[in-house]
Amino acid sequence: MVERKYVDVNVFVYWLSGTGELLEKAKKWVKAIESSIRGEYITSSLTIYELMIIIAGLTGESLRDRRFVTDVFEAISSLNKLGVMPFTKDIIERALDAMKKFDLDLEDAIHYATAVKYHATKIISNDEDFERTNLQRAF
Repeated sequence: MVERKYVDVNVFVYWLSGTGELLEKAKKWVKAIESSIRGEYITSSLTIYELMIIIAGLTGESLRDRRFVTDVFEAISSLNKLGVMPFTKDIIERALDAMKKFDLDLEDAIHYATAVKYHATKIISNDEDFERTNLQRAF
């Protein structure tokens, strides 16, 4: 059985807009996703939306610009071995518990709850807040 790993949004942000060490680390993880078996690496469907918002803020692009949205979507969709898990009501319920238990903000709690629901044991993120959870963090 393959260890399932959850990929936080910051990996994709650095991959699409980073520089220096952060870009290189993100590229390493993207290569790992590309050479993995399907579903070994997962993320939330919320990650795609977050990624568009963050990249738009960094570049001055607009979410009203279909070309921009398509470009970001196609970049993440090109990682065809990445499992994109649904953002559901029970994820929010689990996230509310995680916010309190691990002192996380809502976004981190949603990522945590998704990882746990889909049996990930590791989270790929540079966000040290995940050190407070029971997931192993790598970046």
